Formats: sequence, structure tokens, C-alpha cells
Amino acid sequence: MKQRSYIIIAVLGYVFFTLANIPAATVISLVEKNMQLPAKLYGIQGSLWNGYADSLIIQGQPRIDNLQWSINPLALLLAQVSTDIEASLQEQKITGHLSINTGAEISVSNLRAQLAAEKVQQLINMPLGELAGVFNLDIQSLEWTGRDLPITTASIQWQKARLTLAETVQLGNVEIKIAPNENKGLNASIKNKGGMISLSGTASLQDNKSYKLDLQFTPEDSASENIKQSLGMFAKRQSNGSYRFAKNGNLRQLGF
Repeated sequence: MKQRSYIIIAVLGYVFFTLANIPAATVISLVEKNMQLPAKLYGIQGSLWNGYADSLIIQGQPRIDNLQWSINPLALLLAQVSTDIEASLQEQKITGHLSINTGAEISVSNLRAQLAAEKVQQLINMPLGELAGVFNLDIQSLEWTGRDLPITTASIQWQKARLTLAETVQLGNVEIKIAPNENKGLNASIKNKGGMISLSGTASLQDNKSYKLDLQFTPEDSASENIKQSLGMFAKRQSNGSYRFAKNGNLRQLGF
């Protein structure tokens, strides 16, 4: 029995050693020929075990640069790529864990990134005035087939949040929590703590990219009359002194 164990260990060791020295570019090229992946790597270097790519392009998503990975060899026996990753998005560092199975399904867990608000504004490419502060992104889990919306559980912390239109508005710390709903879509709750305006509300995004947004803004004593007037330009004033902004639409209309 002991001799059999030694043989198995030796065989597995040989297989892992062999795989570890295969150039990553060779393996990834073979995978791309046989599977329709929703992502493509460029500038691949290193081995299958520990490799590097200049960039990762995912359909409809911002480019990820300087991607480094360290693969779990045991996962390969289950026909799955499971790897810890480190990369940069808009020159900001991101880390996490990535898995891809034979069905080209992508799973992400414990993905964390910190992005300056200015970088976030460039990514969403929407006329929101000038954003300032820091966004901390924490994706606990994400499952994506490349076709439907990603099934995502995540939280976003916008710290020292500031929005400048005609005047700079301090929003304190804004928290957004995202979770999947029963219709293959995503729900989000939004609230803040501190700042010139109290913010609360919900948002939802469906698989067909239709969205609903319902936000309530309550000016604090520190809010100027100009800020209150600005709120009244896009949100409806309520009897309790707050302002409500509700909107339905489709992201396709915004170019997404």
C-alpha cells in the first residue's frame, strides 16, 4: 500500500512539474481555440503556474492591465482554472480570486479595489459633474456566463464623497450594497452618513438592462440655498422637505 502511494505521488508530482513549465501562452492559445471565452489575454508571459499578461479584455468591460496570476494546480485535475490574481484598472491596484470552468463560466471572489473618484467617473463616462473622494470596491462573489448579467454580491464605499455641479456638495461616506434578485437581475441599496445631504434609496437592474432608480435627498442645516435649489432642478420636493428622484430606463439608451 505504501509503495502504491509513493507511485501516485510520483506520478502527480511529474504531471504538476510538467504543467508548471508549460508556457502560459501555449495553453491559453489552445483554450481559446476550443472554447468561446468572453475574455481575451494579450502580451502573455511566464508559465501556466505563475504568469503575466499585459492586458485582459472582457466584452463590454474596461480593460484590465498588468495581470499577474498564481494557479492552484489541484483545480486543473477538475478541469478548472482557479487562480489568485493581481492587476490594475485605470492605474489602480485590484486583487482577488478568479475561476474559469470548462463551460467558460467565470467566478470571482474576494475581489478588492480602491479607485479614485476621478477614475470612476472616466469608467462610467457619464456627465455627473465632478466627483471627488475614494471608492473602495469589495466583490464578495460574482458568477458570469458572458451572456446574462453577472450574479453579484458586493459593496461599494465612497469615502469623503464630493460632487461638484454649480457648487461642491459634501456627501460624507456613501455605501452601496449590491445583491442578486429573483429575476436574474441586481438590486442595490444606497445610503450615506454625514455630509450636507442625507441620501437613501434603491436601484435595480434587470437582465434586459432596464433599470429603476429611486433616491431621496434630505438637505441638512449645513446645505446652502443654492444646493437646495439645485436639488429642485432634477428632484421633486416632498412635503417633509426632502427631494425625491425616481427614474426608469434602459442602459442601452446610455450607450451600455
